[in-house]
Amino acid sequence: MKQLAYLALASIVLSSCLKDTEELAQDTGLLPSGCGSNGARVQASVDGSSYCASAQVLATSDGQSVIVTGVGLTGTTLIIQIDSLATGTQPMTEASNGLLYMENGSSFTIMPDQPGSISVTQLDTAAHSIKATFDATAHNEMSGGSRAIAGSLDVQWTDGE
Repeated sequence: MKQLAYLALASIVLSSCLKDTEELAQDTGLLPSGCGSNGARVQASVDGSSYCASAQVLATSDGQSVIVTGVGLTGTTLIIQIDSLATGTQPMTEASNGLLYMENGSSFTIMPDQPGSISVTQLDTAAHSIKATFDATAHNEMSGGSRAIAGSLDVQWTDGE
């Protein structure tokens, strides 16, 4: 029990230090004070907590779809696949327009009986840019836990193979 208590205490201390480090980096100009920048932003509310891909945002396209990967400072990752380069609302399911959220070694995906949605609000295939909002509930099959995820993305993609 003591080991578990020490581990919990260490996690709290490290989390608070990370927050202080992030605020210091924002205050000194090393990190932007908001979440990302135009063309490089992935942000969401995950169970009511703010998520920002502050560490890295990558987007690649095969000419028909786009995969966006956002990584937060703590390693928490959000991956969104947009299967159709078209504006409008599309369903997010386990088979199309996928979402994968990873935190602390646990993966959360959309389940067959609970689809979400993604709305592509702006698309410029010449400039390789896309803006969208999304809303879904992702589940972890191992633990049975779930995460309500609602967010937005504003990215420029590179052409991949």
